[in-house]
Amino acid sequence: MSTDTKMPRQLAARMDAELAANVAELAPTGLSYSEIVKRSVALFATVYRVAVQNGVAKPEEIPTLTAYRYQLPPLPQPPRTGQIQLPRPRLNLSKEN
Repeated sequence: MSTDTKMPRQLAARMDAELAANVAELAPTGLSYSEIVKRSVALFATVYRVAVQNGVAKPEEIPTLTAYRYQLPPLPQPPRTGQIQLPRPRLNLSKEN
């Protein structure tokens, strides 16, 4: 990552209703406001970069993302104790069957 000396150390955006709603929607993730903004900009930059590199958009165009593919984190596994007791199946041995 290159650091341009002309780049401001901090950025500011006016908090309007749409931005407030978007940030509030991401609040359950536990990320700070700063991290929410950083990750959002990174995602937008990736969408833009991939679209331009693949000729879907010109550098002066803003591409529209039309599909998503998710990779969710793995679910936590139960603790391993070394031995488990499986339920024993009940067998119906009656002659009525």
